[in-house]
Amino acid sequence: MSGGSGTVRVDRAGARATVEWDRPPVNVFDIALLRDVATALRSTPVRSAHVVVLRGAHRRWSAGFDIQDHFAERVRPMFGAFRELLRALWELPVPTLGQVEGPCLGGGLELLSACDLGVAAASATFGQPEIRLGVFPTLAAAEAPRTLGPKRAAELLLLGETVTAERAETVGLVSRVVPDPTVDLEVARTADRIAGLRREALVLLKAAMREEPADRWARLDRSERIYLEELLVLPAAEEGLRAFLEKRAPVWPAP
Repeated sequence: MSGGSGTVRVDRAGARATVEWDRPPVNVFDIALLRDVATALRSTPVRSAHVVVLRGAHRRWSAGFDIQDHFAERVRPMFGAFRELLRALWELPVPTLGQVEGPCLGGGLELLSACDLGVAAASATFGQPEIRLGVFPTLAAAEAPRTLGPKRAAELLLLGETVTAERAETVGLVSRVVPDPTVDLEVARTADRIAGLRREALVLLKAAMREEPADRWARLDRSERIYLEELLVLPAAEEGLRAFLEKRAPVWPAP
């Protein structure tokens, strides 16, 4: 299936399903591609599997969401498309495993955080750089303090720095880091171990582990409301985004 200038592929091998997105060069998500990944996650081959692997094509997870979709006239549809994807991912009844290679930045890292497990190549890089553009990642702002702890979340979100896979494993962004040449083998081995287990037990275990959905959506609602109703109404709210596109340093208004 196609998503704007990108495509999504679904592969089913035995009890394992793989969902792969492809939008060269670094698999940046536009609104259409977000929607197509959500559709793929809701497909029968995926929902009937024992385990679902998610990955970006060409050994690139994702450098995030399209900058154009962060501007005021497109940000609400972008939030809506990402919510649709999150709902499809969170509602999968079986374990999900992110195979992370290359950049895992911005919205790409938020997507990874919604997976149950993550295996990363040693050369992969991670970060939430949005604050450097004068905006912030709404899902990470809502969830990272709870999942990573307040200090680690603050370091990730407030500094906006890119970190190594080793650091990502230390703070809990991924489950495991392996040498680049072995990432396919490790993902296959992990997925096959899960696929060999009783599906009914996996589904019930995941249901028991799953957080009350209302709490998760309430946190995201609040984060998005702050972004839309308080951040976007500020003077020069889009200065950082325009500066990025124009390849210049942002000029922030005086406080």
